[in-house]
Amino acid sequence: MRVLAFDTAGPVVGVAFGDLVRTERVTRGAEGRLVPWAMELVGDQRVDAVAVAIGPGAFTGVRVGLATGQGLAHALGVPLVGIGSLVSRGHRANADLALLDARKGRLYAGYRADGFAPADLSVEDVLRDGRARGLLLPGFRCTGEGALVARTALEAAGGVIVEEADHPAPDTLARLAAELLVSGEVRGDEPVLPVYVRPPDAVPPRRGV
Repeated sequence: MRVLAFDTAGPVVGVAFGDLVRTERVTRGAEGRLVPWAMELVGDQRVDAVAVAIGPGAFTGVRVGLATGQGLAHALGVPLVGIGSLVSRGHRANADLALLDARKGRLYAGYRADGFAPADLSVEDVLRDGRARGLLLPGFRCTGEGALVARTALEAAGGVIVEEADHPAPDTLARLAAELLVSGEVRGDEPVLPVYVRPPDAVPPRRGV
């Protein structure tokens, strides 16, 4: 199954199609790169499905990736599959802990034992919870942009930061989506919604102010 995948949850964004992958660290303007990259990777080949990382991660990034994925899936008439951004990163690195930078001294964290289900935690809470539950044994593997942000604390606790920890893993995202579709676990016509974990910092102005 040929799956076109997008991950824009972190500062390094990525697009994958089969074994072809394009990634780049982007500070702004990711929306202008995704479709050209996709066209470059796909060429004249058939696309069977579209996959997108649904978060957690940067609010704008997650929305951009999801909108792009939805638009292309609709235009191509193919299924759309959403997968957590920590899930694909964790599987690609065979990690025990996947982390993204949530800013303000916080991390979006997921343990392999929990299927990389995300939580908004401080690095101290990540380590305390992981140790208490026996999930972070010496030499535990860490991946994700958040692992680079919290490198000092993680390594002091016996963690190992994997190579290419900031890789967005769109190739793994595509593989996982294909497996879900082939197994029938998802059909690809279910609603795909973003996972934010934390409410946005920006709030609309109050009327009359």
